[in-house]
Amino acid sequence: MKIGTIIVAIALFSATAYSQNTACLVCHSAAAHKAHPTAQVVDTTILSGSAHAQAVCTDCHTINAGSNHKGNRVVFCARCHQKEAEGFNRSPHVKGRQANIEKLPTCITCHGGHDVKKVADPLSPTHHDNSVKICIKCHEDAKVTAQVEKLPKPAVIKAYEKSVHGRELMDRGNEQAPGCVDCHGSHSFLPADEPESPVYKTHIAETCGQCHRAIAATYDESVHGKALAEGVLESPTCTSCHGEHDIRPPTDSTSRVFKGHVAKTCSDCHASEKIVARFGLKPDRIATFQESFHGAAGQLGDLRVANCASCHGVHDIFAQSDPRSKINKANIEVTCGKCHKDLPADFAKASVHTSASDPASGGEFFVRKFYIWFISALILLFLIYRILEYKRRVKRVGMSGQ
Repeated sequence: MKIGTIIVAIALFSATAYSQNTACLVCHSAAAHKAHPTAQVVDTTILSGSAHAQAVCTDCHTINAGSNHKGNRVVFCARCHQKEAEGFNRSPHVKGRQANIEKLPTCITCHGGHDVKKVADPLSPTHHDNSVKICIKCHEDAKVTAQVEKLPKPAVIKAYEKSVHGRELMDRGNEQAPGCVDCHGSHSFLPADEPESPVYKTHIAETCGQCHRAIAATYDESVHGKALAEGVLESPTCTSCHGEHDIRPPTDSTSRVFKGHVAKTCSDCHASEKIVARFGLKPDRIATFQESFHGAAGQLGDLRVANCASCHGVHDIFAQSDPRSKINKANIEVTCGKCHKDLPADFAKASVHTSASDPASGGEFFVRKFYIWFISALILLFLIYRILEYKRRVKRVGMSGQ
């Protein structure tokens, strides 16, 4: 009995759908085009192969098929896709259209019209492999970006194509690599300064953690992750060090986390007077590193020497007092031992981040002072010698002329 009822219901629905669609095709079929030249022609072949093949025309078009509706192309997607519509209505795309920026996208812009396909379909424009192209089409259009004040400039978006993520997805077809929607969301696309946005600073590690789970979990436990969780927005997150759209692998010489650039990346915070003063950080960490053998050699292009991450860690940076810290007294010998073999027993007692201009550095300070005075004295004696020699020559020339 139940099966019979279902069959009857399906038959009635199909008959109703056929009847309603037939009424629309009286004007909108290819055969009816001559009689109704202003009516949009609907290709039923395309429609039958779409995700909406079973839908009735009036499911999407809120019009009365029996009355004249010339020029009315309003499509009401929210009737079925309410959750997506709610997110889209909060997005800058809708707000922009409300401000009369007509080129901003609607549902049809991204998903298509009568040819709309399921996201899982490789032929769908919103399939993972194709979705980036949709975003790029508008976001690299200078005419569109010029109308929206906070919209990233085309060069910022184009940088994604050359990033490690862009190359993996667009060039190599790696579906595990993230596209625009994986980081920014699919319908709401909230701006980065909105606290609910997946790319708001306090959410970035979580967003990146969708792919980099182990790294995100380590970062959350680090001194930086905990500070950010406590609301310290100055604390760095993934994009602070790796970049945003232009993320490159650490082996790439243009990457912000390439060995030769690590000190510069860390200096963005640790050499900032504002950040150092506000959080009571030691202001000389970068300067004393650059003055050290490691820093000086690194500035000369030697990539073998230690940089900030070599000693402090990468994602697992902890306070020195934390037993997990690589620079904790219990771990320092192991940390330095990665490069320096056969270290003396008292090696860990040596001071780090010292400056030769600071008396606290001990012998380094006095040796430097000695050489400054010694070299200065040599230069002064040399100048005195040259002056006396010059006078002697002048006198000799004068006597020979008499």
